[in-house]
Amino acid sequence: MSWLRQDLRDAGANAAAFAGTEDEDELWPIIWTAGGLCWLTIAIVNILWAWPVAGTWLYGDYVVTSASRAFMHVLLFLVSACAYRVGLGQSHPTSTAARGRVIAVHVLLAVFVVRVAPVLMVLATGLVEGKREMLVQELATWLPFRPSLMQDAGLLRTWMPSYAIGLATVALVRMARHYHQESTRLAHLSTQYSNLRLAMLSAQLQPHFLFNALHATAELINENPTQAVTMLARLGEFLRYALESTKQPWIRVADEMVGVRAYLAVQQTRFRDRLQVQIEVEPAAQTLIIPALLLQPLVENAIQHGRSTLAALVAVKVNVRQVQGRLIVCVTNSTPQLQGPLTRSAYGDGLSNVEARLRAAYGERAHLTIGPDSVQGTCAELNMPADAAPRDMTPVVP
Repeated sequence: MSWLRQDLRDAGANAAAFAGTEDEDELWPIIWTAGGLCWLTIAIVNILWAWPVAGTWLYGDYVVTSASRAFMHVLLFLVSACAYRVGLGQSHPTSTAARGRVIAVHVLLAVFVVRVAPVLMVLATGLVEGKREMLVQELATWLPFRPSLMQDAGLLRTWMPSYAIGLATVALVRMARHYHQESTRLAHLSTQYSNLRLAMLSAQLQPHFLFNALHATAELINENPTQAVTMLARLGEFLRYALESTKQPWIRVADEMVGVRAYLAVQQTRFRDRLQVQIEVEPAAQTLIIPALLLQPLVENAIQHGRSTLAALVAVKVNVRQVQGRLIVCVTNSTPQLQGPLTRSAYGDGLSNVEARLRAAYGERAHLTIGPDSVQGTCAELNMPADAAPRDMTPVVP
């Protein structure tokens, strides 16, 4: 089981690495894309609004040209982007005092950007239109910053909505991206958990079967040493297959049937003419995938209960087919025949293990039913989704 413990440790390390992929520096791409598109929209609306009077005097005030206004919005966005990075780059607060500190930082950043906006407007006008004298006069009006209720209220009304809309856009996009990453991470962890659970349940099958097979071999040593040697050789083939299959939780039906045939070879060596085996697998079902070592417990259960009767011959049949997007596996024996469907509480260790593996692999999309066969004996039926095998899946060959 050391390989399984190592897989658990690797899964934990991979999950931690996956959870840590989101870095705060990823804020910049969000700011440049989402924030940039938001500010571009604001700039276009602002330019179109002032277009009729751009470059003219209105009520004694000069209205800057559209080129100056566009350049001013570029400068203001760059300043706002830095403010967004500082504000949103803070750690998530958990206490009331920490939340208050974060809010205060955002308010101070917003006020700073609003106060810088008219200065950037003057600089853009001076650089684009070459109005040097106006540049000096206007800078003297806005610098140094002096508190003025009327002036500050006008600036807040003019520029605060633009800054707030940009901040909200970046924050929402970042939140949506974080939610997507968390959803992906949880799906990744869920897949790893299901695979590890399948591996653990699969590992439980090998000691169970190995104990039964060795016990049967021990009985044959005194009765028929040659048959015992043959059985040990076939048992080795099956165990080789079983160990190889533990390296991947999913396997092709064709490869799973290799393991079933290896197991039946062990049992036929033991029971000789008292066991009759028939295997039917539709070609369309060969490439479908199922959890590894899923069918062996059903075949073992069919032989075990068939041999518990007084019948001289036990016939076991394995039928695998695809029906309307479902994979149907029927394992039947010729005796005994149940009076009705078997309840879950009556399942033994082998059947309980198979059902647990179905739940781990498919959830509620698959089920196991045990009941009387339509002809004779008992039928164990697996009903699972018919999923195609990945192209990169390596066949397991003993």
